[in-house]
Amino acid sequence: MLRSVDELRILAEKVNRKKIAVVFAHDDHVISAIKDASDLGIIEPILIGEKLKIEELIKEFKLLPPYSIIDEPDGEIATKIAMDLVNDQQVDLLMKGLIDTKILLKGVVNNDYGIKDAKLLSHVGIVSYPTYHKVLFASDGAMNITPNVEQKILIIEAAVKLAKSLGYKMPKVGLVSAVEKVNPKIQSTVDAKAIVDYYKDKEIDFLIDGPFAVDNLVSMDSVKQKGITSPVGGDCDILIFSNLDAGNIFYKTSVFLANGKSAGVILGAKVPIVLTSRADSAEAKLNSILLAVLNHDGLSNLSN
Repeated sequence: MLRSVDELRILAEKVNRKKIAVVFAHDDHVISAIKDASDLGIIEPILIGEKLKIEELIKEFKLLPPYSIIDEPDGEIATKIAMDLVNDQQVDLLMKGLIDTKILLKGVVNNDYGIKDAKLLSHVGIVSYPTYHKVLFASDGAMNITPNVEQKILIIEAAVKLAKSLGYKMPKVGLVSAVEKVNPKIQSTVDAKAIVDYYKDKEIDFLIDGPFAVDNLVSMDSVKQKGITSPVGGDCDILIFSNLDAGNIFYKTSVFLANGKSAGVILGAKVPIVLTSRADSAEAKLNSILLAVLNHDGLSNLSN
């Protein structure tokens, strides 16, 4: 169990160096994060974009070899190059640089050369807080706007797979709503019941329950006061939100108002995708690279 996002760095330092393709790397925030990860010895970047700008930033941030540069100023072509590198198994990770997210994801799901490897792409964020005893996983706050029950099941299983790659043997999954009882007027509660019912007769390697308000999932006092009996109540690992609004608000409120440290990764492609926003701190970008590296390897494959 991770107690802090800071532990990602300790774990990632045990991983063999990974090659990462960065689409439109001519961005100071991106090169700063790449430099930090490179200094830890965990990545070898392939920097795709405007060569002269990339070289200026490499000099400014003192990025040391190994690295390579592919000069390509066109966003769609740069994305295609990155997809080809993944498909040719020349890189282990993909990172969004100063490229429009729509252009990058259009390449990821392209029928001819894309790298989508699952039915659904989804985002999983992890957050740790100064006042809470462990990391919380949160999904989906960046990709799927209003997922239906089938899509939520895919989101759950992607988040569980990520937790498993970080050493969780039996992660606890909570289906988040505003209340802990099914209310036909609140769709998230109806979906939660359908999801719990779906897993009832299946052999699974995680615990799942819901619907629950967030306090029922992170506070044992709340669980006791409400008389809730649940295997995930009060000590949940993975929070599954009803829609993008809820997940995104939780994730950003955690960071900007609760002093949370964060990392995030897109799952469902042939390789983990680091897709951060310019508003994310350099630390959050580095943490996301670390998370992607660990997700690629899994703790069972760490080098000695």
